[in-house]
Amino acid sequence: MKTFLFSILAALLLFVPNAAAHTYISETTPQDGSTVTENVQQVVLTFEGKIEEGSTFKVVAADGTEYTPQSISLVDGVLTGTFDPALPNETYTVKWNTISQDGHPLSGEFGFTVDAPIVEQPTENVEEESVEQESVEPVETTEQVNDKDAEKSNSPLMLVGGLLVIIIIISIVALAKRKKA
Repeated sequence: MKTFLFSILAALLLFVPNAAAHTYISETTPQDGSTVTENVQQVVLTFEGKIEEGSTFKVVAADGTEYTPQSISLVDGVLTGTFDPALPNETYTVKWNTISQDGHPLSGEFGFTVDAPIVEQPTENVEEESVEQESVEPVETTEQVNDKDAEKSNSPLMLVGGLLVIIIIISIVALAKRKKA
C-alpha cells in the first residue's frame, strides 16, 4: 500500500510544474522606468515563454489618454505594438494582458517617459507656412481575455488533477477501512 501511495504522490508531483508554468515578462522596450530621448514608434514586450493569440496591451499617458497600437504582432513570445505617428513626449504606463501557454490570463504594467527632441521646421522670410502636426488619436478599447479559450487550454490538466484527487480520496478511505477492520 505504501508503494501505491508513493506512486500517487510521484504522479502528482509530475504535474505540479505544469500547473505553475506561467509565463512572465522578461524584458520590455522601452525599459521599465526609462526616459527615452528618441521617438517611440514601437513598444515590445518579451515573455519568458510562449503566449497565446489575443494577448494585447495599451499605452496610457499620465493625463489618462489611452493609445492603442495600430498593429500588434506576436512571434515566439514577443508582443510588438506599432504606433504611427510616434508617441508624443509624455510619461506613459503600458498595461498588458496576456494568456500564457497553460491558459492562465496574466496582466501587468510598466512605465517609461518619452523626452525626444522636437525638430523645428526651418522658416523662410518669404511667407510662413502653418504646419499641422499629426497627433496620435486616443482610442478607447476594452478587450477581454476569452475565458472559453482559457478553459479549453486548461481542461486536460483539470481532468488529470481531478482524477488524481479522486484516487487519493479512495486510497485514504481504503486505508481507514483496513485499519478499522
